Amino acid sequence: MPATSVTSATSVVSASRRRAAVRLLSVVAFGSLALTGCGEGKEPADPTDPTAVAASTGKTPWAGTKQFVTVDKVWAEGGLTYLSVRPAEKKVNTQFDTWEIIPGTGAFTTVTMAKDARVLLTAPVRGDDASGAGRGEPLPASQAEFVTLLTQLDAGTAAGVGYDLSFDGQGRVAKLQSQYRP
Repeated sequence: MPATSVTSATSVVSASRRRAAVRLLSVVAFGSLALTGCGEGKEPADPTDPTAVAASTGKTPWAGTKQFVTVDKVWAEGGLTYLSVRPAEKKVNTQFDTWEIIPGTGAFTTVTMAKDARVLLTAPVRGDDASGAGRGEPLPASQAEFVTLLTQLDAGTAAGVGYDLSFDGQGRVAKLQSQYRP
């Protein structure tokens, strides 16, 4: 085969690969623009930040989801219970059969509890006075009891407790369960 045939065949293959690579990169670039909403002046919302989700989607924060959070404060006002929460992480502590709570960072967000929300508390939130129950066993409590118990905890203990929250379709807390931490 003459040298010119090999060179021109190589040029054709390289040119077709370049065109294919350019097309692939174009598709990726346009796809990422569409997914990030580029051109609308908006950054993609962080799904763990309810304020960002509400601002970018117009939907109620965390509606219909489950979140693990830490609670900064809790209060009752006008017949409703409010929580100031921030997303957190929980990891199993196999040495003690409990949870290791890793607090999140950023601002706290206020959420409202549904009037019929279920509250389940473990130690240290509920204390040790539950006869016949283990410290890690979640026991039902009223929202008023939860407000009282959490406000009576010392700040260091309260900051280290995590909560599993389930939200209804309106973004209200439908279920709250504290996670056992000795």
